Amino acid sequence: QASIAMPVSPRRALMVFFSLRVTNMVFSEDLFNKSSPEYKALEQRFIELLVPYLQSNLSHFENLEILNFRNGSIVVNSRMRFGRPVARGVTTTVYLILEDFCNTAYQTMNLAIDKYSLDVESDQADPCKFQACNEYAECKVNKWSGEAECVCNAGYFSVDGLPCQSICELRTDFCLNDGKCDIIPGQGAICRCRVGENWWYRGEHCEEYVSEPLVVGIAIASVAGFLLVASGVLFFLARTLRDQYDKDEAEDPIRIESLQSIDRATKYNPMYESEGTTGYSHYYRRYPEPPVYSSASAEASTDFSSEEIRHIYENSELTKEEIQDRIRIIELYAKDRQFADFVRQHQ
Repeated sequence: QASIAMPVSPRRALMVFFSLRVTNMVFSEDLFNKSSPEYKALEQRFIELLVPYLQSNLSHFENLEILNFRNGSIVVNSRMRFGRPVARGVTTTVYLILEDFCNTAYQTMNLAIDKYSLDVESDQADPCKFQACNEYAECKVNKWSGEAECVCNAGYFSVDGLPCQSICELRTDFCLNDGKCDIIPGQGAICRCRVGENWWYRGEHCEEYVSEPLVVGIAIASVAGFLLVASGVLFFLARTLRDQYDKDEAEDPIRIESLQSIDRATKYNPMYESEGTTGYSHYYRRYPEPPVYSSASAEASTDFSSEEIRHIYENSELTKEEIQDRIRIIELYAKDRQFADFVRQHQ
């Protein structure tokens, strides 16, 4: 057959998609996998049959690509590319050439091709039309390259080029501990875990065992840990505040001087010595503690202090500085209620 001349205008670069169905061949699952020997063998056979025929009948033919094989008997989806711009009506020419190829293939190669199944489309057609996507996949076209491919839905995967399958079928161990695997449309695969009377499984794959005693134990341990940490924090704060208070008390000069005076008074003043241990028993007189501190009791304390001061001057062997310390303490005793309480507690 002579080559068919192409019209010269209008011209533009073009790819042509076509499909044909071979009725005397049986489809197998291996034809889904483009890496399988069966797929490669059948692909090579159709290229060897079609390329020489197309080259001899089409001007500017460049190459042929087998896109995929589909079930029914075997449907061959292909794409041819032209090296130069060709006429817009090239699809009609390609259809006539393929129709003649169907007749020749049956007579010479015993290859039964249903010529009524021929479908030829230009590059303006939807590329997804010639993709073998099943019901669990969606055909998407790359906006940069224009190539179409099958993208599996959530929860479905394609292995070795096979149509998309549920991960529940591909992985029998996806859900552990007898969990049930389900596919939620738009979300993917989930595991429905077993539940008992007082126990259950949880986790993405039902990998974690949980029981009521375990939950209670974890709750108690959590509360105990929290209380322990809180107690430690409170103890630390209390200890810090106490140290700070002791430091401030130690650095108070007034309190230090008062304590030193008291210490000297309790060591040397006959008022605070017992009768059995000192020779100044005639200076020691104990008076009952007044229940209420009034102006009258203050004056009585002052009178008592004056009498004691006179005896100390006349009969003691204290120095003048020590006597002045005692006088200041006696004055504080008479005027300061808190100081008087402190002295009574330590005498």
